[in-house]
Amino acid sequence: MRKRELGNIPEGTCKCSVCKVVKNNTDFQWYLHRHTKDGFRLRVNTNCSLCSKMRGKEVTEAFKQAKLAGRPRPEYGEKCDSCEKPVYKNKESIPMGVDGRWSWQCDHDHDTKQFRGWICKSCNTGPCSGTIEDTEKALDYMKRSRKK
Repeated sequence: MRKRELGNIPEGTCKCSVCKVVKNNTDFQWYLHRHTKDGFRLRVNTNCSLCSKMRGKEVTEAFKQAKLAGRPRPEYGEKCDSCEKPVYKNKESIPMGVDGRWSWQCDHDHDTKQFRGWICKSCNTGPCSGTIEDTEKALDYMKRSRKK
């Protein structure tokens, strides 16, 4: 097992957004080559290392469920199950003039651990653009996924 590089991490604590426990900054994941304006490493997210590992296992299980359900990762250019916008490999590959998103995400219910569908990265972190229409589409997607 590779030892974690803990240099250049700011002192202090952070509350994990999953387990809600306040932990030392070294208990979180940090980018190795991305830094804040004051020179410290940038935190990946606010999930502690233990919760990140747990969530990783959930996603792996959701991938297996998707495969068993005959729902492999969609091709790039197909529509997101939530916002219904086409999804491409990365931001740079979205064709000019197309209102598209990037990066497929295997969505799962964090309570039941069940696979819900394939959505774009924007929808996986919140409604796509913050409009009422996109929020309604996200809500409709969540309702549809509960019926399956």
